[in-house]
Amino acid sequence: MSSSLSTKPQPEPENKCPDCLFVQLEGIPVLPENPDYLELLPTLQRSQIDLHLTIRFNEQWQPLREGRVKFGLKGGELRLKLENGEIPHESRQLAGSVELVRLTLEPESAKNKEPKKFDRLSRNSNSALVVTKASDRTPMVSGQPSDTTSLNQASVCHITVKVSEENPTWIFEEERGEPVLKGLLNKVKLATLTITAFPCRVEAIFEVSRRDICLTDAEGLWPPDLSRNKRAVLDRLIIQRLLEPQFQPYLSRAKLHYDG
Repeated sequence: MSSSLSTKPQPEPENKCPDCLFVQLEGIPVLPENPDYLELLPTLQRSQIDLHLTIRFNEQWQPLREGRVKFGLKGGELRLKLENGEIPHESRQLAGSVELVRLTLEPESAKNKEPKKFDRLSRNSNSALVVTKASDRTPMVSGQPSDTTSLNQASVCHITVKVSEENPTWIFEEERGEPVLKGLLNKVKLATLTITAFPCRVEAIFEVSRRDICLTDAEGLWPPDLSRNKRAVLDRLIIQRLLEPQFQPYLSRAKLHYDG
């Protein structure tokens, strides 16, 4: 593309639970078919950006009282907020049944490693479930998925593009009936952004609702002979009181800035 666009480093993505969900957005300038005519075009006529998405779904352990729970996502929504830019519906890609590359299970030694500080779920004097938030929480894993991570069988995610001109939205849903989404899409093309004025801002947020969160395992919390109905009630309480508040107003956020 052109040298007129700023090449300043983009903001780092914010991933609240990077083991469960990691999102990163990258903008790649679109070059004209004939670069010789590049400088003859007005700036805005040559300001298109291909947006590439890296997204990883997995399960994550959360310490809870004297034990811990494992959770993942059944789905969620990736929503783009645009300032001085537009993405026509025909410029939006990544839809339909998409094959995810599934990550191998982490080593048991890494799986059992707990963060130093975390949100605890406890009972007050009235036996009500309450959440005590730590002021400094250390995630179990952070940063971008490693390029050296070994991979195995693929899973399938169904992606639907919402018809909205102002806030393009992609809905992710597990397609094969598995409890949660697991796998990776690495730098896949999401859409093409046309810059209409400077500065241009793109904010991508991944939102989840209560029905998108699923508990998949638990250790040290209840007896093995607990009935299925009681377990379902406890699962809902843990999701409602512990997990859902941490995921609001979004679970992950990525930003791109273009100042001309």
